[in-house]
Formats: sequence, structure tokens, C-alpha cells
Amino acid sequence: MATKPTKIDKKQTQVNHVFLVDVDDSGLLKEVAVVKEEDDGTLYYIDIDSLHNIDKARLKKIVTSIHSDKYPLWELLSQAKLSNGMNALDFFHYNCIKVKRPKGARASAGSLASFKGAISDQMVGTEFGTNPSEAEIAAGGVRN
Repeated sequence: MATKPTKIDKKQTQVNHVFLVDVDDSGLLKEVAVVKEEDDGTLYYIDIDSLHNIDKARLKKIVTSIHSDKYPLWELLSQAKLSNGMNALDFFHYNCIKVKRPKGARASAGSLASFKGAISDQMVGTEFGTNPSEAEIAAGGVRN
């Protein structure tokens, strides 16, 4: 019987979406911006300490914006455009997003039991009726 995943402890800071979390199970709390939290407790986060000062300033501008308390961080990032012209969610997702799963969480959501794909036991290509490699080439380079 599967056990329910444990929740990851987060301590709120003075800034929206920024928490203190033991992301590497070392017992030390790191400052992270939580981009998204799944139902099973999985956190998608940005490690604040690993950011360059320019990126810290970019992120701070977003998490301290006027509506930052009303929307999840992924939504705020998706609506923000950085000074380099890039979408903030794209920039942080490609460069900075990390994942922390709680103890007992599944590694992936796509289990074999829930797979609904239809597959046939027929050999691939049998629906063509003839083997194209065995067809004779007619005049003009067209296969019959």
C-alpha cells in the first residue's frame, strides 16, 4: 500500500512567493521563490542564492509587484517581460527552476496502469499492402 507523500515544510518570508525551505535535506533552510506547488507537495522553485544580482533584481521586481499577492508566481512570471526582451517565465524556467519532491511522492505521473495508448500487434507498415522496396521502378523513376 502506497503511503501519502509528506508535505515539504515552508517558512514564509516578508516577500510574496519567497520561502525558507530545506531543499537538499541538509537541515539548512535556503531562500527560494516557489514558482508552483503540485497537489502531491512537489515544489518548483528558484534558489535565490544561486542567482546573479541582475536576476535577483528581476525576480524581486516581479514578486514585489502590486498584484503579486493575488496570483501564483508562474502566472506573474508568464506575464512579465524582462529588459532583455525575454519572457520572465521562459528565462527562469530554462535557467533556474529546480524541483523538490516530498518523501513518498511518485517520480512521474505517467504510470503504465493509467496509459491509454492503443497499439496493434501488426508489423509496422503492413497497412500499405506491398513492400515499397520490392516495387519495380517504371520509366521516369516512379515506382509501380
